[in-house]
Amino acid sequence: MEDIIKKWVSGTSEFEIMTSGTTGKPKKIKLSRNLLIWSAHATRNRLKLTPQKIACCLPVDKTSGFMQLIRALIWNCDIHFFNPSQSPFKEKVEENFTLTSLTPAQFQNLIIHTPEKLSLFQHILLGGGTLNRPLSYFHNLHLPSTQLWFTYGMTETASHIALQNLTLKENYLTPLPDVTLNFSDTLEIYLPKLSLHVKTNDFATPIQKGFRILGRSDDVINSGGIKIHPTEIEPLISELFSSLNIPNLFYVAKAKNHQYGEVPILIIENEIQQTHSHILSMIHKKLPLYHAPKTLKIVPKIYYTETGKVIRQAY
Repeated sequence: MEDIIKKWVSGTSEFEIMTSGTTGKPKKIKLSRNLLIWSAHATRNRLKLTPQKIACCLPVDKTSGFMQLIRALIWNCDIHFFNPSQSPFKEKVEENFTLTSLTPAQFQNLIIHTPEKLSLFQHILLGGGTLNRPLSYFHNLHLPSTQLWFTYGMTETASHIALQNLTLKENYLTPLPDVTLNFSDTLEIYLPKLSLHVKTNDFATPIQKGFRILGRSDDVINSGGIKIHPTEIEPLISELFSSLNIPNLFYVAKAKNHQYGEVPILIIENEIQQTHSHILSMIHKKLPLYHAPKTLKIVPKIYYTETGKVIRQAY
């Protein structure tokens, strides 16, 4: 952290940051100072912030935590660091914060264990992974003093390039000013004023004045010609598990199949009380035709990157 601050104060024009390693080995990405400045100002303007204090509970050597430190330097505001964990605010916290960034898993733990601490934050940015609940879940949260935002971005763009206000029940991501997008294949991001062009591995679809992310091309399950995006069906399974009081972590993966090419399978951390056939039957009733996992696999541990993304290729 001290090294980042020294470089920033000295006027360093380029910074190196490691990717999360969600789909492969982490690699170094170079980010220009101008891109970091643009990102910080764009976020401040979009959220209409009067920055006072940032709460950082993500690693500063990864994009999410790094950008919180950079924002504090650019905005000239205080920043308080918490131990990066799934429950970073479990200890007593008496201060209020203008902004914090959380992974969906961190936010879920906050909702379950210490929901009263939500009022500590004026704005919460959710990033680092897909939402693990249906949009209706987030839309129905009662957050009288907190604005909840879903974000989309990547290491190459320094931070988010689009935001979705869940508190206002928005159902699509809106690009930040100066950002243009191409949806012809996987999503392409352009920031002409900084000569930035990033071709992502994400499938997206335009909607109204924004867009929705369908999932990574690496994760798409091509089952008999039907393309299944795990991130679209996982929130429905999460909703079902909640109704059945199944607390286990899970995700949807793919497996080779001689008849369909690929089929979805359900990976669950630790054994469940219900029979596997019963769970699969319940999921089959809830999901669209052909989208339900064909088998269920119990694993001792689901692996995540430091920024909270599921490593789908672990099993």
